Amino acid sequence: MDGSLRRNLPVVVTTLIASLAIAVPTAQAADCAGANLLPALASVPTAKAATLCLVNGERTARGLAPLAADPVLESAATAYSQAMVQQHFFDHVSPGGQTLKERLASYVASADNWTMGENIAWGEGALATPAAIVKSWMASTGHRANILNSDFEEIGVGIVGGTPVGSLPAVSATYTTEFGARSSVSSAGGPTHASASSSEPLPAAAPQVKRMSAKKKAQISKRCHRVARRTKASKKTRKARYERCMSKALRAAAR
Repeated sequence: MDGSLRRNLPVVVTTLIASLAIAVPTAQAADCAGANLLPALASVPTAKAATLCLVNGERTARGLAPLAADPVLESAATAYSQAMVQQHFFDHVSPGGQTLKERLASYVASADNWTMGENIAWGEGALATPAAIVKSWMASTGHRANILNSDFEEIGVGIVGGTPVGSLPAVSATYTTEFGARSSVSSAGGPTHASASSSEPLPAAAPQVKRMSAKKKAQISKRCHRVARRTKASKKTRKARYERCMSKALRAAAR
């Protein structure tokens, strides 16, 4: 934690690897389109919207203002998720030494007062859906603190297929959420900056995701395609059959 830069606005930057213990979707997932689908199946824009919907659902349920999507934060979040997948690391500091403050430099460039935070996560199969990721964050103290931080006003969600450990992009995803708020001296009365870093591991009892080979995943996908085409139906119905088959099969294979 960088105490020299922390004045009035506390921030926690947290890290998460999704676990099998938290695979059940939240009750709010039914209200957010695509929340229970893999990003590769629902489309990445739909998955981003679902993640924001779920995060804001947690906030508004507790009387907090919803976060507004910010394109600068989204760009930074997406770039960082991509970097973690391509460079095979999972941390708030990149292998080249880039920190959260450096990643969000353009976001706070013209601000006198700002605060920022970050949640990251990755998951495979049913654990890669927006519902599973947000539920995992809400079950972890540090991640929950970022989501429910009343100082934050804006958010950027970045989702990329694949994981830092080389999982198949079609059945996995890496998430980054950048949180922020900024203002000028005229509206806040004096400069204040907050940026801190502390990683919070999952409970020791949480089991790790069981890895599947690319061959096994391809076999599951091929079988589900056959299931989807078993009887005549519309393209939409066949897609829904395939998604249900994939979700069920991946959950079973991950046990």
